[in-house]
Amino acid sequence: MRLLVLSHIADWDFGPQVKAYEHEIVAWVRTTWERGEGYSHRSQTFRAIARTIFALPKPIRAIQPKFDTWAWLEKEKIPRIPCPNINTPQFIEYVKGLNIDLIVVCVFPQILKAAILHTPRFGVINCHPSLLPRYAGPQPEFWILKNGEPVSGVTVHVMTEGIDAGDLVAQHELIVGETENIGQLSQRQHHAAATLLTNVVNAIAQGTIDRKPQNIAERTYFGKKKAADTIVDWSGSARQIINLLRALQPYEPLTAYLNGRTIKIYEAHPQEGVALGGVPGQIMAKESGRLLVQTGKGYLEIQSYEIVPFHGWINRILQKILMPPVGYRFDLAPPATGHTPMPIS
Repeated sequence: MRLLVLSHIADWDFGPQVKAYEHEIVAWVRTTWERGEGYSHRSQTFRAIARTIFALPKPIRAIQPKFDTWAWLEKEKIPRIPCPNINTPQFIEYVKGLNIDLIVVCVFPQILKAAILHTPRFGVINCHPSLLPRYAGPQPEFWILKNGEPVSGVTVHVMTEGIDAGDLVAQHELIVGETENIGQLSQRQHHAAATLLTNVVNAIAQGTIDRKPQNIAERTYFGKKKAADTIVDWSGSARQIINLLRALQPYEPLTAYLNGRTIKIYEAHPQEGVALGGVPGQIMAKESGRLLVQTGKGYLEIQSYEIVPFHGWINRILQKILMPPVGYRFDLAPPATGHTPMPIS
């Protein structure tokens, strides 16, 4: 089988798996092929020192990759094609010239329209990071973790013009770890998708693919997360707040507000316990770099946070100066647009 792959995943071993069955990837498409900057160990050390001295924000933390997709593509000399819009007539003509059998899609931020869907001999298959028909939409991992779901998975389906609506071909269930964050879950999903997609490609080649229409009555759809979706709701339980943090980490912090000033929460843990007479959002205990905040049920022990826009050692000093004493309450809603932040003390 001659395959065209559409994917942005940098840590994904689909290529070698499908090659082991003598299928050929003729090209790999992304919207852009900028890999970002690469640094030597000495350069990374220097940058870390500079961040400490100048109190610069920490870089986005990353999950340790298991596979380097880009290095494998270079080794195999597979063309890497940048394409900001795969639905253009020019790109469709390019695909026709490749004489491919199948397009394989996995994490690709564009909607494929009819012309490109009908170009390959066997059409297009997509791997979606949920158990369809539940959690259709562009960011299912975020919503799965935010909602505290115990089970996730990946689904291979035939791609149609309807978003995540095509016939189901294969699924693989994954149990979600109680403390697993979105980076860890996504990595497991991606590697499970590589194996599942390889099996589906083999089935298509052998003519044994089994298609099953989705049960639309069971479909749930979630759109892209918005800034408002990352703000702490103190009236929720500590467990619900931690689920939201898991849905953002290790890439983004939680957002909260205190006297109109933005607080970014990077690490926290839930605590059970009987209410001590406070109200949701109230600071019940405080020590260096840590806060204990009452929620609608239980307590949130905040172990790492920043007062925006301060970072690093400057932030740690200002926490001692600017953070109010025990008894103060976090704002239950973000400040209105155009509102001038009040002093935190």
